[in-house]
Amino acid sequence: MAGFGITPEGFVLKRLQDILTEQRAKARELFGDLVAPGDVVDVSDSSVLGRLINMDAFGDADLWEVAQQSYSALDPNSATGIALDNIVQYGGISRQGASATTAIGLFAGSNGTLIPAGNTVAAPVTGTQFTVTDSVALSPSLAAGITVAVLTVTDSVNYTITYTISTTTSNTVTYNSGVGATVANILAGLQAEITSSHPLLTATVVGTTLVVDRVDVFQASTFSTGTRLNITKVKKIGSLQATADGPLEQEANTITQIITPVLGWDSITNPLEASAGTLKETDEELRIRFRNTKLERSSNILDSLYSALFNLSGVDEVAIYENDTDITDANGVLPHSFLPIVLGGSSQLIADTIWENKPMGIRSQGNTVISITDSQGFPHDIGFERPNPVTVYMIINLSLNPEDPTTFPGDGVAQIQSNIQAYAGDNLGVGRDVIFSRLFTPVNEVPGHQVDSMFIGTSPAPATTANIIVPFNGIASFETINLIINVA
Repeated sequence: MAGFGITPEGFVLKRLQDILTEQRAKARELFGDLVAPGDVVDVSDSSVLGRLINMDAFGDADLWEVAQQSYSALDPNSATGIALDNIVQYGGISRQGASATTAIGLFAGSNGTLIPAGNTVAAPVTGTQFTVTDSVALSPSLAAGITVAVLTVTDSVNYTITYTISTTTSNTVTYNSGVGATVANILAGLQAEITSSHPLLTATVVGTTLVVDRVDVFQASTFSTGTRLNITKVKKIGSLQATADGPLEQEANTITQIITPVLGWDSITNPLEASAGTLKETDEELRIRFRNTKLERSSNILDSLYSALFNLSGVDEVAIYENDTDITDANGVLPHSFLPIVLGGSSQLIADTIWENKPMGIRSQGNTVISITDSQGFPHDIGFERPNPVTVYMIINLSLNPEDPTTFPGDGVAQIQSNIQAYAGDNLGVGRDVIFSRLFTPVNEVPGHQVDSMFIGTSPAPATTANIIVPFNGIASFETINLIINVA
């Protein structure tokens, strides 16, 4: 019968009933001379010939279905499984397997301590365990903070702490001890100098030491001191990965337990909420990513790099700022360099991907630096930025529906908090401002209440309704503890 198979309209399947009708008609034609004039060849299900036709037709129907599956395997909109995996490779992507939740860790301990990759830490409340992804060397190079002790007490000499503020410039904290110097006076003098003249740093006297931290722990500095001071402790950023695959919720400052200790390793915490892992990518998710990937239509290195980073396992957000001028631009991107901002994913994989896709002779910069060794054995520092969290505080005052207050769920407060966080995750990426009026939407998704007032801000007890401006390298952070919901 015509009209089946591959047609201008696509593949038309010949179904079992079509095959039976076709074969029964053919049997009447072929065996018509074996019956008396006026009789009809019996091809009913109860006849021998009809049963033979049925036996053959079922096999033919299976073959037609195989033909349809083969045809569909060439179309990304209908291909499944391995067939879809093969097609998307033409777009330079592959199916993402299950990935583990990742977190940024702030490691602290004695200067010179090496924390090997594979050591384990945990979140005490949930029991979730994480491993150290890349070895962390607690040295003053590219550190988030240091602890300083006084080696010698001398009158009327300078005590100095030097720290880098970019790859090419540095700053020095200087305090002259004067007459009658003591350890306490020296530390207090250095602290006062930092507080008054060095806004990028904070300083706290703890016992007989001075703890010096970057205000933004993700903006690493290389520290050094004069000969009369000694760096005893170091804080440094590193990467953590959950021991099990799949999405996990892990709020900031909840990974605090060291499971496999190292001599000299004092503490661990996660300054940011963890980046949730994923389950194995489904066929539909892979189709959507294949359609949306910029690699299909990339016309320059920037788009190719964006696509390569975005398709890394665990990466949620990517933004790349390029400066092809001869002067530093308004965002602080150095001349003839670029600044990749990446949320989530393995730091090592991100650095490898930047190295594989960046143009020769052009520098990548950022607050995270990973050393890559090229094929000739030469090291290269690859920089990229981790988004700086902008903590958002909210106070929401609700009153229940007076006509039927029972319509407000028993866990309504938790639902609203979860809705706000989900809205932020879906809509507030890197550099996206928090628009006050749009926050009513996730709140009102929970029934049985009315919003009497709502305030947002970047400090506790907010009292404004102004939008929150997020810097180009920042990302809004909505932690449950900062979402205060009062129900009247």
